[in-house]
Amino acid sequence: MTTPTAFADYELKERPQDPVSAMAFSPNHAPERAGQLLVASWDRLVRLYDLSYAQDSQGVRLVQVFEHEAAVLDVCWINDTLAASGGLDRRVRLLNLETGQTNILGKHGNAVSRIRFCPQTGLLISASWDRTIQIWDPLSSPPRHLRTLSVPDKVLAMDLSPPFASSPAETRPVSASANGARVEVDRTPRLVVGMTGRGVWIYELDKLRQTLDRAQAGQEVKESDWEPEQKRESSLKFMIRDIRCMPAGDGYATSSVEGRIAVEFFDPTPEAQAKKYAFKCHRQAVDGIDTVYPVNAMAFHPVHGTFASIGGDAICSIWDAAAKKRIRQYPRLPSPLSAGCFSSDGMRLAIASGAENIEDTRHPGPGAGEVGEVGRGGEGNVRIHIKAAWEDCKPKVRPNPAS
Repeated sequence: MTTPTAFADYELKERPQDPVSAMAFSPNHAPERAGQLLVASWDRLVRLYDLSYAQDSQGVRLVQVFEHEAAVLDVCWINDTLAASGGLDRRVRLLNLETGQTNILGKHGNAVSRIRFCPQTGLLISASWDRTIQIWDPLSSPPRHLRTLSVPDKVLAMDLSPPFASSPAETRPVSASANGARVEVDRTPRLVVGMTGRGVWIYELDKLRQTLDRAQAGQEVKESDWEPEQKRESSLKFMIRDIRCMPAGDGYATSSVEGRIAVEFFDPTPEAQAKKYAFKCHRQAVDGIDTVYPVNAMAFHPVHGTFASIGGDAICSIWDAAAKKRIRQYPRLPSPLSAGCFSSDGMRLAIASGAENIEDTRHPGPGAGEVGEVGRGGEGNVRIHIKAAWEDCKPKVRPNPAS
């Protein structure tokens, strides 16, 4: 049996025609599961690929295809055989990964922008442009809706902490708040929600689960019990594009349309908050003009604690959050990047190129594309790139000042 580490970078042959909105590898890091990849696209489909033992594109299997009524904006795993998705048709769907069947769990009043499943609490959380977060129990028989929470603005980004249910055997994630040291993971399940008004709300899901259980049992529940533990304002001045939580469970990163990333920590004490920072990225000088690109997505490595930034400049960079510096920049891909994710064993990085950009619509024709030699995205230009990630994403060894 081939090992998942022994492969060169490759592209998936059977790929979406329209831009990829979200990707997610299986949370199960067993060798036969770690390479299973869900891909959601604007072509109204969710695809399930199996890359587990692929050394090149020939070894990849397209296992299932799930059709929706409109563009799919997000997808997440629930367990080895069940996933959930949502999109512009406002429906929250459960996807049976064995049979290929789809069931509508419920709906929002507007597009479902983000969806996540928390294995510690058994809660499926969907967020929408309708300014609500809906809570579901997807594993009950039958699956059921538990609660609707109101938020002040459209939800643009959302993630769970810790983002990985567990790490590969005998490894512990690196902490961004402990100078790159490997630490015990803070397993407190949290939900981080980013909105159009730059608000960032943080819920502790254990407490929310307890409140839901009390309400289901007919016990008294105060309105304050449904409130988030923290309400913050984004450190970024412009609209949020993505939120991703750190594998050590100690914080999260946000990205914006204006080529910036902020690294934040959950601990509200002044000492912890003094460690947060923000930096510029995904910008270049074109004809003497500083051109800024959006950071469309991010992804944290489950063990090394480094993270990838996925840019509208067709560049993917790897950053060391503890050292506050870039450790790798991949060669420019064919067109703007829209999504990316690491496998739960840390061996693979999937990157989707082919996002549309402003120049595609303003200046159609053979010369279309953003300035700075960024190629044309959109229909027919989508590619999914698979990279061997373990060595590329290792933090640089920092010398001991005492030596």
